[in-house]
Amino acid sequence: MTGRGKLRLEPLSTAHLPGLEVLWGDPDVIRYTNIPDPCGPAEAAQRLERLLDCQASLPGPTIFAVLGDGGFCGIAGCPPVDAAKGAFGLFYQLLPETWGQGVGLSAARMALDALCRLFPTATVYAGAAAENAASIRILEHLDFARTAVHPGAFHRDGRALDIWDYVLEPDMR
Repeated sequence: MTGRGKLRLEPLSTAHLPGLEVLWGDPDVIRYTNIPDPCGPAEAAQRLERLLDCQASLPGPTIFAVLGDGGFCGIAGCPPVDAAKGAFGLFYQLLPETWGQGVGLSAARMALDALCRLFPTATVYAGAAAENAASIRILEHLDFARTAVHPGAFHRDGRALDIWDYVLEPDMR
């Protein structure tokens, strides 16, 4: 399927920190994220700890390492926005060598499937910079519906980019 072989998800853990350091240290990977600058080891460890903490009270994992035959490819998951109300967000961040191979779509689909096994009636939210065509294609292929446009809401490198909000309701799956 990909240069990285058959994909699988593994619950995110501290064992994935070396891969996360590479992932979050790459300016191309973080270009459309809330990570303002490439991360060093200490910041990557803090970010990992926050991701693990946000799902600690859930009945199972919702954030995963994306692995292929060649090892770590990135992360994908659905952190809780408000778990008591069944609201989660979808995100995925992948190493550049996996881009354009269907890894993002597969990883996002697998993360959604894992979430829906735990929370069958979950509502899932996502956002994408309007110029991030690959993420928009993934969200729309997964049947997310665009719900809002926020002109100039994302600032990076002296530019203001539009953010598009998306939602996937249980009856849309």
